[in-house]
Amino acid sequence: MVKRRKEDPIVGVLEFEGRTSEDPEIVSWLAEHKAQNGGKIRLGQGSKGVRVAFSKEADMAAWKARSEQALKQAKSPRTSSGSNR
Repeated sequence: MVKRRKEDPIVGVLEFEGRTSEDPEIVSWLAEHKAQNGGKIRLGQGSKGVRVAFSKEADMAAWKARSEQALKQAKSPRTSSGSNR
């Protein structure tokens, strides 16, 4: 007899370019997600960075919004106190 594991369907995948599964920001997002939702998420190494597979559309949307906000914060122009010459 062959045992089959129940697999949750994957609704979408996000790949975070330039990051690994050990990236501190990804680790904190994953810990927060597991605390809130019970951990229905899969990580893997993609071609350009860490790949995250989601079984719920809402989880994927939340991670996408979070990553876009992190990108905006990283790219936001910093004001300088020096004079323009």
